[in-house]
Amino acid sequence: VMLRFLILAIIVMTVAGKVYNRLFEDLLGRYNRLIRPSEGANDTVRIAFRLKLSDLTDVHERTQVITTNGWLIHRWFDPRLSWQPSLYGNITSMHVPGELLWLPDIILYNNAHGSPHVSAITKAEVRHDGRVKWTPPVVYNSMCKIDVEWFPYDEQYCDMKFGSWTYAGSQLDLIHLMADEVVEVRTTEGIEWTVERGIDISEYQESVEFDLLSVVGKRHEKYYPCCDYPSIDITYYLNIRRKKLFYTVNLVTPCFGLATLTSFVFYLPCESHQKLQLCISILVSLAVFFLVLLESIPPTSLCIPLIGKYLVFTMLMVTASVIMTVVVNNIHFRLPHQAVPEWVRRVFIDGIGSRLFISRGVREHRKKEKTKKRMTALNAMLILEKQFNKTLFHLEMATRERNEGMSTTQQLFLKLPFAQRSLSVRTNKMKTEKPQAITRQLSTDKSIFNVTARISEKQQDEATKRLRRAERNVHYIAQTLVGRRTVDENTADWHFLSLVIDRILLIIFATIIMSGSVVMFLSAPSDDRKPIN
Repeated sequence: VMLRFLILAIIVMTVAGKVYNRLFEDLLGRYNRLIRPSEGANDTVRIAFRLKLSDLTDVHERTQVITTNGWLIHRWFDPRLSWQPSLYGNITSMHVPGELLWLPDIILYNNAHGSPHVSAITKAEVRHDGRVKWTPPVVYNSMCKIDVEWFPYDEQYCDMKFGSWTYAGSQLDLIHLMADEVVEVRTTEGIEWTVERGIDISEYQESVEFDLLSVVGKRHEKYYPCCDYPSIDITYYLNIRRKKLFYTVNLVTPCFGLATLTSFVFYLPCESHQKLQLCISILVSLAVFFLVLLESIPPTSLCIPLIGKYLVFTMLMVTASVIMTVVVNNIHFRLPHQAVPEWVRRVFIDGIGSRLFISRGVREHRKKEKTKKRMTALNAMLILEKQFNKTLFHLEMATRERNEGMSTTQQLFLKLPFAQRSLSVRTNKMKTEKPQAITRQLSTDKSIFNVTARISEKQQDEATKRLRRAERNVHYIAQTLVGRRTVDENTADWHFLSLVIDRILLIIFATIIMSGSVVMFLSAPSDDRKPIN
């Protein structure tokens, strides 16, 4: 039984092969592929045409070219390729190499580079009634004007224009394959036959970078002054939207982080000596982002992309932060011999500083009197007492222990009662400047009188000179301590002023950067349409 089945199958295949050979010879024996398939010389060949999109391979923003893969579906009627199935073993269709048939010369008009013609000539399906279907695969690089105004939250509108390169509209007519979905629209340029789903996306593979929003197909029939026949084309309009995740994570978020760091520059203390280094580092990082951006967008001067505007805004803020950091450092390290101006003290130190809850780390010892008190020896002793946190009694005892070998005059001065040496100091606190001088002189005269009562006139003169010399030395020491205290207070004032200005700039820059970021990215178009793919 198996042997009989195999023999029967071989016989059938042999007969069928002979039938196919006979049909092929009958159809193509006298077929001329150079002649247009029409029954009359003036008849029009109608080509039902449609693009079947496989994937959107790439969008080259810099070169303004999109790369697409797919198939071109052609259907037409060739009366020379018809037969009766009953005469050829009920064969209703056959596949014929495209090189042996007449093929329409449909090309891509807005081709960027590469061949605009169909490069892969595949077999065509020929049916017994003369209908021919040819679906060659194509890879096109078409021109597309890239609008980068809202990059990376942008939408692009690209078109692919197809038409015959050789035949006029009266000889070859392009029509939509989906004739039942065609909508006729009259425009100022002529009549348009529109199909909302002009491109077949049944086998479309989703792009990782763009969403496909619409694929409208329009047939145009235009008349030009040079010719009395129409020029026919079918143009497909692709509306694509960039996916936001990649650029948001890898470009927008780092830019926002750098912009935020710009405000925190003013939170860094001046003593760290790293403020300018941080500013310059942010500036260099922004320059690197600019280079990355320039590689992604076309070199156009028509508009600045959204991310470019944000980078320029951030760079301006960083530049301003560098300038203000230099100013703040200049204030912080100002020479201490120069006091803070009074109006600056009132506005920043006493006014704004207290409202910003900034506390001073150094206590202020500045006196408020308009007139400076006359510095005397005993006043100087009080200053020494405050400076070293010791009383005059402790100073007296320490002096007696270290100066047992002093002269008689010096020892007599140390033997003066403590009340007599500090009498003028207590008197100065309750009286004006002139009575203080008189009281101090009387107290000194009384002390000298008590001393001279027990020593000779020569020893009295020598003791007086030494006392005056000691007074001058103590006065010099007190002035030095007062000067040092003034220097410390001025230094503390400049440091506190720089801290207040830093805090003000921190608030200002943080507010501007946050507001600018929100305004910048809320201005981008928001499209919640779902992709058709």
